[in-house]
Amino acid sequence: MSSRQVAESTANMDKQPEVISLDPQYLGDVLEDVRRVGRATGAEASAGRVTARMQERINAITERAMLADTRPRVLHLEWTDPLMCGGHWVPEMVELAGGVNAFGDKELGSFPLEWDAVVESQPEVIVLMPCGFEVPRALQDVPLLTEKDGWRALPAVQNDRVFVIDASNYTSRSGPRLVTGLEILAEMIHPELFSGLIPEAGARRVYTASAAAV
Repeated sequence: MSSRQVAESTANMDKQPEVISLDPQYLGDVLEDVRRVGRATGAEASAGRVTARMQERINAITERAMLADTRPRVLHLEWTDPLMCGGHWVPEMVELAGGVNAFGDKELGSFPLEWDAVVESQPEVIVLMPCGFEVPRALQDVPLLTEKDGWRALPAVQNDRVFVIDASNYTSRSGPRLVTGLEILAEMIHPELFSGLIPEAGARRVYTASAAAV
């Protein structure tokens, strides 16, 4: 619901509610939103503890990712038909996890991609994260990619580094679980540095046209 729709729906209420509009772009914005809600609900101390722990986990990932010898090119797909790269906080998460965005910029939202450009980008890691989908539903869209010309020649496919993530929980929605999403991406991008960070059912590795657990 947009801010305008909220204003219209509350205009005739006897007591006007306090409306807090949350529209984060970066992970730091998400942390600040948690603090804002905490202040508004009298739970500032609890919000402070939550965000402090979130920041500790973010720092742990970014500091360790800086030790990597390489920065793989990461293709993150928020949709498959039409092809769209991830937006909002996703490009930032890829950078923090030690990767380079094949497409997408942390200053921009999601935008459409041409398949020829995807092939030209030669991604070394591919993460399918259809907006709002959990892993079982996202897996249904994998054939839309595997049937495309040039798919099997992509470095990510050649090296079994194609993944599906539970976008509904870990990449699509702003909130504390985005930090878990960052941890998942870190293990996908740099398995030599990270392990044991992917929750059960949180992601799956795709082997050509079939899938198996990470």
